[in-house]
Amino acid sequence: MKTVTININNTDYITSSPTSEEYTNRIISSFGDEIEDLLPKIRVNWNHYDGFSLSLFSENPSEEYLIKVYDNDNVLLYETKMFNNMFCSLNRKYFNGIRYEIFKGNILLLTETVNFKDKRVFISIDSSSLGDSIAWIPYCEEFRKKHNCILVVSTFFNYLFEDVYPDIEFIKPGEPFKNIHAIFKLGWYYDNTREPVLPNTLPLQKTPTNILGLDFKEIKPKIKFLPSERPISEKYITIATHSTAGCKLWDYSGGWQILINYLNDLGYKVAVIQKEPIDNLQNVLDWTGDYSLNERMNQIHHSEFFIGLSSGLSWVSWALNKKVVMISNFTHDYHEFSSDIVRITNTSVCHGCWNNPNFKFDRADWYWCPIYKNTEKHFECHKSITPSMVIEKIKDLL
Repeated sequence: MKTVTININNTDYITSSPTSEEYTNRIISSFGDEIEDLLPKIRVNWNHYDGFSLSLFSENPSEEYLIKVYDNDNVLLYETKMFNNMFCSLNRKYFNGIRYEIFKGNILLLTETVNFKDKRVFISIDSSSLGDSIAWIPYCEEFRKKHNCILVVSTFFNYLFEDVYPDIEFIKPGEPFKNIHAIFKLGWYYDNTREPVLPNTLPLQKTPTNILGLDFKEIKPKIKFLPSERPISEKYITIATHSTAGCKLWDYSGGWQILINYLNDLGYKVAVIQKEPIDNLQNVLDWTGDYSLNERMNQIHHSEFFIGLSSGLSWVSWALNKKVVMISNFTHDYHEFSSDIVRITNTSVCHGCWNNPNFKFDRADWYWCPIYKNTEKHFECHKSITPSMVIEKIKDLL
């Protein structure tokens, strides 16, 4: 927490920097609560620009006031003494409700619980990951409904959400915004001022609820999708064998081909729908390459179900209400979604390193394996999953 002299702007583009006098005049004319019964009269203004800030204005510049700030759990987050034309701001960026009290001596002059009703609030999904964006967008809507605010959201996939979340205003990342009273950033920060719990230890969808102060419940996202013509007339199953890290891959030697042969023998075509090449897989529909996301969604939509890894396409499939078969042993089963999913795991070997609080994923290391890297057990979590394990799990879907 810090206390400094005011030299910020609250009512225009947040990048501008008016003088303290301009700021004060603007605030006094537009904001605050006035104390009628006690002298000196005071005005206050608050915002939550990536952390709560409170500004104080008084008729008497020499008067000293005590400020106390609490959260919804009635935990005293900070207290400080302030004079006219000063502001204080919390280091904590995540939101769990805010209530402040202002005292003159032992007299409580003003108390208020922060309320976003009818105020413009901005939420930025800082992650450019497709899976993160799809997983987190429904909680932006939950925040809007809970606080009855005017919500502005920035994502890297606005076109997926604009039509299906019509009460949210979407802007591009980095685009300027105006007249905002609160700013929240969603992401994995490993910073206890930004999120109260290590993000890798939680369900992925709990990250935004912790940052935004919402009760957690699994919510299936909505995404814009307009079905088009079926790619082939035969029944087919979509698969994706690649992802963004080596620890996510199913490394059982020949495992994908054995699974493909099994599905072919039952009369199903198998379509590979990733961007990366098919790695010498035989008897598949090669739909790899630079397809648009809408084309990918259409391929998944018309398939019987999707088989993949803990990746963005699994989240896309789930949002499309398509059954997902997920081969993932490096995460625990609580990390991804729990409905409309068949998980393939082997808990008899090393597993769940992604969710271990002792480890932090190194995205620069393709071979990241925090316990057994460069040993015979490297990636044993997925090498130990056999094709027969997968086949046994999917029989009810065929």
